[in-house]
Amino acid sequence: MSLKTVLRITRNVGLCAAVTLVACDSGAKAEEKKVEEKKVEATADDAKAAADAKAAADAKAAADAKAAADAKAAEDAKAAEDAKAAEPPEGDAKAAEGDAKAAEGEAKAPEAKKTEAKKTEAKKTEDTSAKIDAKALYDQKCKVCHAADGKGAENQKKNNIPDMTAKDWQGKHSKAAVVKAIADGVDGTKMKPFKEKLSKEEIDAVAAFVKKM
Repeated sequence: MSLKTVLRITRNVGLCAAVTLVACDSGAKAEEKKVEEKKVEATADDAKAAADAKAAADAKAAADAKAAADAKAAEDAKAAEDAKAAEPPEGDAKAAEGDAKAAEGEAKAPEAKKTEAKKTEAKKTEDTSAKIDAKALYDQKCKVCHAADGKGAENQKKNNIPDMTAKDWQGKHSKAAVVKAIADGVDGTKMKPFKEKLSKEEIDAVAAFVKKM
């Protein structure tokens, strides 16, 4: 075999090896590129899934908030409606207030009338008593037993006639008690009732005279 032939064969073998190396290298790079593209696609898918999940969660939260707001609004509206239904109409409320004031006025009226009647009666009694000569009545009805000065007649001392001028006697006997004794008498004593002989005004005048002794 000639040298020229050997060189040609060697060159062809080198070319084949170079071509093979280039082809292998290109295949590896292509495979690596595909893997990288798959990773990018996977990352994009994961991001899209996360975004979709967040959007769904936000939508659910918004729906729940709206439902809660609607439920509260409905509850408030029902409460307001119930409160309004429970309130009496304005006319009825005013009528009730008017009735209450009228009843109060009617309740006060009898009391005012009673007070006025008592004042009038007291004034009349006072006026009548002022016109009555209490000393003359006392001298006429009481002097015989109680003496002109109220210390008690000597001939009545045995009958336990009290000294009506004594401080202790005056302290124990109010005007009302003296009026009752004159009107109804005193049981167990010689003091007889005068309610059939003297008027109320006359008895009151005599009692007032006795209390001044």
